[in-house]
Amino acid sequence: MVSELIDNSNITSNVAREGNLSPAAVCVCCIVRLCAPQRQCPGCGKWKSKQKFARHNRCRECRSSVEQKEDSSDDAPAAAASPPPPLFPSHAGNHAPLPVVQRAAVVTLVKDGQPRGVVAAKVGTSVPAVRRWVQRYEQHGDVEDEPRSGRPHAMDEATDINIAVMARVEPHQSTPKQVKHKLDLDVSARTVRRRLDEAGLFGRVEREEHILDENDLRRRLAFANGYKHWTAADWERVIFSDEKHFTLGRHGKRWVQRPPGEAYNPLYTHAQNENPTLVTIWGCFASHEIGQAEIFLGDLNGKLYRRILEGNLKPTFKKFFPEGQWYFQQDNDPSHTCNLAKTWLHSNGVTVLDFPPWSPDLNPIENVWSVLARAVETHNATNEAELEAAVKAEWEALSPEFLAKLAHSMPKRLKEVIANNGHKTHY
Repeated sequence: MVSELIDNSNITSNVAREGNLSPAAVCVCCIVRLCAPQRQCPGCGKWKSKQKFARHNRCRECRSSVEQKEDSSDDAPAAAASPPPPLFPSHAGNHAPLPVVQRAAVVTLVKDGQPRGVVAAKVGTSVPAVRRWVQRYEQHGDVEDEPRSGRPHAMDEATDINIAVMARVEPHQSTPKQVKHKLDLDVSARTVRRRLDEAGLFGRVEREEHILDENDLRRRLAFANGYKHWTAADWERVIFSDEKHFTLGRHGKRWVQRPPGEAYNPLYTHAQNENPTLVTIWGCFASHEIGQAEIFLGDLNGKLYRRILEGNLKPTFKKFFPEGQWYFQQDNDPSHTCNLAKTWLHSNGVTVLDFPPWSPDLNPIENVWSVLARAVETHNATNEAELEAAVKAEWEALSPEFLAKLAHSMPKRLKEVIANNGHKTHY
């Protein structure tokens, strides 16, 4: 039967005419309906399977080439001219769906004749996203989300807002269970947790900090405003100092592999060290190099501090600043402000910065101690001598680049204090 169809050209012509096709484009398979029907693309003039068109007038290849030309022409004006001011926060690279108001803005600006590159910059999204939502509007007449499968939202928008408001008003008493109980919600605590996360309110361990009173805030602001005009080069003329305690053993959380129900088995617990071996280091640094340091045992007092200044600070500033003005930073520990220390500093011509109390975030040497503590712990010292050796080795291993970065961060620290009205900063 197939051979008869091949020989009969009249049948081929009739099939082509009925399907609005060219006789050359009709194969034997089309006649016996063994392959997909074809149509001619008005763009390239080629005969292709109807599946290539996907409810569009042109074939897939023609649409792709046209979109590439539109994107390149749209990007050119945006690159040549200065970028337009954004109308919305940037959404480019964000995996969350583009808000409906921004989708509507995309369609409105494109219909107004603005290039897609400019529209993408204004709306805060990408050019492919602009093209996608314009096509969506042309096909469906709207930019709303289509109905989705899955379980519907357990709470309405008003309840979501109440949850977020309560957590912001009472941040210390707003665990998911507390919110569920106070608002009498018929949902799980996990659902409340998701609503809080969506509002940008994440559960975190509350940090213990000294509460700053009005006098503390005033002195911090006075310090920040007094030195806010100092540049990074000015802070290179400062020697930062402080003390740090180190103890033997591991710190932080301890992990153990144990079977269920054996939490208090002596095999899986460790004894509390009520009298840990303690060594203390006094150290100083400037932006380009670490200064001399001294490790000592016991508590710091005025007499010991004067000896430390004589044996360590004096040779350090003579080495770092043999001439010219320089400054010394120390905190308000009683041993630092006693008469013995003040007399020595005055006799040796040391200009001390009027450092505010309770301000570790304004002393970059605190960041040095944090790095030093982690490094010392890796030595796993088992006695006092090993601990002292580890502290000394890690102190001498501090890089000049790290120290310079800390000293140069002072202008940013002061700006953040001023912006926070004297309150603590992220440093």
